[in-house]
Amino acid sequence: MNKTVLYVAVAVIITALICSATVWYVMRPAPADVLEIYHWWTSGGEKDAIDALVDVFADDYPDTGVIQSPVAGGAGYVMKAVMKSLVLAGEAPDAFQMHAGYEGQPYFEGKYLEPISDLWQEEGWKPVIPDVVEDMVKFDGEYYAVPVNIHRVNVVWYNKHVLDDNGVDPATLTTWDAFFDACDTLVTAGIAHPIALGDIGKWTDTHVLEQIIAGEGIDFYEDWVNGQVTSATDPKLVSALNTFATYLGYVNVDHVTLTWDEAIARVITGDAAFSVMGDWANGEFYKAGKVYDTDYGTIPTPGTGVMYGLCIDCFQHPKGVKHPENSLRWLKVVGSKEGQDAFNPIKGSISARTDSDTTKYGPYQAAAIADFTAATYMYPSVAHGSGAPEAFTAELDDIMSAFVTDKDVSAAASALTAATNAASDDYIKVWDLD
Repeated sequence: MNKTVLYVAVAVIITALICSATVWYVMRPAPADVLEIYHWWTSGGEKDAIDALVDVFADDYPDTGVIQSPVAGGAGYVMKAVMKSLVLAGEAPDAFQMHAGYEGQPYFEGKYLEPISDLWQEEGWKPVIPDVVEDMVKFDGEYYAVPVNIHRVNVVWYNKHVLDDNGVDPATLTTWDAFFDACDTLVTAGIAHPIALGDIGKWTDTHVLEQIIAGEGIDFYEDWVNGQVTSATDPKLVSALNTFATYLGYVNVDHVTLTWDEAIARVITGDAAFSVMGDWANGEFYKAGKVYDTDYGTIPTPGTGVMYGLCIDCFQHPKGVKHPENSLRWLKVVGSKEGQDAFNPIKGSISARTDSDTTKYGPYQAAAIADFTAATYMYPSVAHGSGAPEAFTAELDDIMSAFVTDKDVSAAASALTAATNAASDDYIKVWDLD
């Protein structure tokens, strides 16, 4: 199946999901005491994590039934369309997953969310949630969501056995040149495609570019998320695209047919050596029974060793929900120490709270917590809805999808800067990352 046909098929599926979800939701029976939530956590490790969080809610509120409505599609690219349809119809569930930052802006501006500043104060969350995180769930000084985790996006996952067998020291891969030299070593050893990529949904292409842009320096990344990279000849933008073009020369040829977790599965089995993905990937290694620093390991994406790229999942209190008390109860569990310490050790993320019980977290997360604490810079993910307005990111995914096919640096640079200029009025947040 060629890429165009595949995207047409995906578009048809998404449209059908939106229509069927809306009809089902509006026509569904309404039990007396339930909590209804939507999320996109459907892969093996993700499902186990949300189930653990729901179990905490069930223990606290045993008389309340929980209806989960998971919508498959990595990074929520399908569920976001479904949710917009339900919200516009006045049929929002009691809570739904979204990313912190710009992703919540349309709901806030449309007055579809209730402020929950009182809940933040009652639960005492501010002192235990880092400022950089809480700022991402606020609009006009009011809280509108509760973070459930902190994911790191600038991570290279590697199969330790493959690297050890071929004399590759991951600690030396701090630049893209060194990384590509390692890939050449693996190709010579018979691993034809050392980097695993699965880009069904297109967002994974954007995810990789984002980390390469961060590797160009925090000042350049800050300009990018503030809508200030407006020249197609910007040397750092051209450099990032050239790096991405080189990167693509090492990926599996069937990437368009794979999801992100199927790409990670190839690293798990040793069919590939590397994959750039957020640390939700740790849940896949965890579920496969692999041991960190024995079977697999991680390094920051080249050039980002002192940085921590942020992807933060959160839930909110939609306006006019059918079970408002249960919606708020859910948020209490989401923001609680018990809830976060049940969810995040399985999910692969770290807690959004600074007082979590670190003994419950595995060795990857222990390393991530240490890196988060020591990070010189933190940056919001554009690929995951936080760092840039939707008017830009919607174009970005398509531009990157085209680039993966043609590797035309000049065309991609022109398209990216044109999209930035077209969305100039939507850049309402000023990021100060340095």
